[in-house]
Amino acid sequence: MSAASTQLGVSQQAVSLRIRKLEKDLRVRLLVRSARGSRLTPAGELIVGWGTTLLTAADEFSDAVDSLRTDRGKMMRIAASLTIAEHLLPEWIARWRISHGDDGPVVQLTAANSSTVVEAIREGTADLGLIETPVVPAGLRSVTVAYDTIEVVVQHGHRWAKTRQVSVRELAATGLVLRETGSGTRRALENALAVAGFPLAAEPAAVLTTTLGVRSAIMAGIAPGALSSLAVSEDTRAGRLVRVRINNLQITRPLTAIWAGTAPPPHVRDFLDVIARTDR
Repeated sequence: MSAASTQLGVSQQAVSLRIRKLEKDLRVRLLVRSARGSRLTPAGELIVGWGTTLLTAADEFSDAVDSLRTDRGKMMRIAASLTIAEHLLPEWIARWRISHGDDGPVVQLTAANSSTVVEAIREGTADLGLIETPVVPAGLRSVTVAYDTIEVVVQHGHRWAKTRQVSVRELAATGLVLRETGSGTRRALENALAVAGFPLAAEPAAVLTTTLGVRSAIMAGIAPGALSSLAVSEDTRAGRLVRVRINNLQITRPLTAIWAGTAPPPHVRDFLDVIARTDR
């Protein structure tokens, strides 16, 4: 609340009044207030995730309008799946800016699921795509830039939190909290279970379009869920979520850069070199 008041240039009381009005309008309690400060309720965590999607769409609209006034030659358009955009791209872009200074192309980032990223490359609305799907789409050039694992996680009250392991059969028959169809995370899970002989059979307990939404739903106890190890590492270290091992199965997937044409444009090639140096 203090940070919000500082950023907005208003008093903490004004921020608190706005939050209370929002809670009244939504008919949902968003914050738990105590002498030690305020924290989000599980419902508040979900609404933050959904609100982030809305604000991201507004930012993308603003960026798209700005791009109409920007010299294309001075811009590198990147479309990246959500996990990569949230957890890896900030460092990669920072290193890119350090290596190129103010003379390099401006990075315009669009965060979406892997299917949407592939469409952006095919349609020519992005110069470089970064996806999490285990299979590279036909007709596009690609290079693996990193690897990731998919983790099954639960809240502490779930019965899997005691055993910390689950069979492939039981996992496939359990309704999970999942990302939407087209997400690389979901596709990697479904492919791995199918290859293991136990296709995902249960209807999802919930389907959410953001990583934060999935995490919050799992923490709220809706059901177990599957997320990138990058997305849950801090939560498992802090004890907010419990990692559950899948017996005889580890889901590893490549994180892949894709582009159209035989060779990437020079600025894209330079950016891929920055990623390669960062990985080392």
